[in-house]
Amino acid sequence: MTRFALIAVGLMAFPIVARAADEAKGEKAAHTVYDAYFEKNNSGLKGDATYTALTSKDGFEKVFAARPPLMGGKKPVLLAPDAFDKHFVAAVIKRGPAITTYKVEAVTLDKDGILYVQYKAESGPAGTATFASPLIVSVPKEGAKKVTFIENGKAVSTVDVK
Repeated sequence: MTRFALIAVGLMAFPIVARAADEAKGEKAAHTVYDAYFEKNNSGLKGDATYTALTSKDGFEKVFAARPPLMGGKKPVLLAPDAFDKHFVAAVIKRGPAITTYKVEAVTLDKDGILYVQYKAESGPAGTATFASPLIVSVPKEGAKKVTFIENGKAVSTVDVK
């Protein structure tokens, strides 16, 4: 018993260092989130998740298509035809048996040209179908060299802006 007490006291002498959550760095960046798109079946992208930066209309249209208004609902807001002249799209696609919803917390650009997209992702109840849930964020091209995606407080991917 004494040995256990000594071990416990010894462990308390070494504080447990909790890893701080990853955070977006730099200045706030203008951005727009679009929710009126779905991933095309023939996009060629695979896996449980995709993180990408799309810099051209052609590249975007190979991956995404606009969804039609649902049950007579309001017309969806789409990217402007000239959106890729001065902007690019930072996108996440989560695939699996549940729909994933996103809430963007911050979009920032640091002095090194890294754009941070920080968001919360939450999966709904699993079912028998397979879903592809996109997060599409349009941001200015100027100064951006890379995009770091921070999901639920953890940096999950960094991609080049080409």
